[in-house]
This record gives sequence, structure tokens and C-alpha cells, in this order.
Amino acid sequence: MPYAESMPPERPEKPFFRDRSYQEDYFTTHDLKLRGWTATLIRKLVPEHDAEKENLLRIPGRYGSRKVQHPVKLYAQERIKQLEDTEDFYVLYEKAQQALARGAKRREKVLEQKRKMLETTLEGYQPDVQLDLGWHANLRAFKEVLRAHLQQWEAARIPANLVQAAAAEMKARFREAYQQARKKAGTKKPVKKKRSAGFS
Repeated sequence: MPYAESMPPERPEKPFFRDRSYQEDYFTTHDLKLRGWTATLIRKLVPEHDAEKENLLRIPGRYGSRKVQHPVKLYAQERIKQLEDTEDFYVLYEKAQQALARGAKRREKVLEQKRKMLETTLEGYQPDVQLDLGWHANLRAFKEVLRAHLQQWEAARIPANLVQAAAAEMKARFREAYQQARKKAGTKKPVKKKRSAGFS
């Protein structure tokens, strides 16, 4: 049967674990990353894993959660430790660390630009309070201004924690401006009209 002969040989089944007994002899991908391995190191030095374990991760869905189908990859500890002592690992590890450092530097630079964007917005923000319109109208106007800024910040992919802090600062300034406006309006003494002189 020529077709059968041309078929690639089946891969031998790998050991499969359903409990934590694998921890004595194997590392998970997460374990490798804790030891300093990167995705590139794993792909180049251990493209084929040694064993598998049941994946307990569940994905939430509309009709309840479901189990992740693909198993967790396991790597033999002895094999990994031997690789970590080789020159190939050292060279790739150093390159990976340099790449991570460059990436961190770029991310910090971009983050600083986003911080400055928020600072510029806050420096230029002046709450526009019109007491004659009342609290609710002023609040609606403020929310429209805030919504426009939030959309701008979302488009710039500014981290959520920075956006929340800036939004809280704008809210505090708006409330303070409204209270100051009310206080100022309340201190004004009404002008008394003089009575015209006449006979009683």
C-alpha cells in the first residue's frame, strides 16, 4: 500500500498527568519563565515538550464555563537543567535579557509620553460652572467634557490606572469649582432699594 507507506510515523504518546505528581520530574512553561526562560528560548531550545498534564483552566461563556481542550506542556527537569549549563542557552539568554531591557526602556518612554498627555489635559482644564443652570445641567455638561477626554485617552491607549486618576482629578476640580461658585454667590449681599421720601 504506497499511500500507507508514505504516511509519516505516528508520534509516541507522551506521559499524561491528572494530578500534581508531575512536579517531581517536570517543569511547566510557567516554571520555565520563572527560571528566566522566554518564549523565544523555549521555541529554539525545547520545541518539543516531554509530557503533558490536564489543563484545569476554564473559560467563561454564555452558558457556563468550559474546560480548555489543549493540555499543559511539561518539560523534563533533567533536560532543562542540562540545557541551562550549555553555551547555547547562555548566548540566547543574554540576547533575550538585552531584548527585554530594550523593550522595557521603550515602554517606559511611551508611558512617559502618555503621562505628559494627561498632565497637559489637566493643566488646561478649567471647570465651566454656570449657577443659573443648576447642579444637574452643570453635571451633564461636565460629563460630556469628561466623556470626550476619556475617548481621546482610550484612543491613545493610556493605561486604565492613569485614566482613572486623571478622571478623579477632573471630578474633584469640578465639584470644588461648583462649591466655590455657590459660596461666592451666597456671600453677595442683595442691594436694598431706597424708599422714596413721602408723607405717611
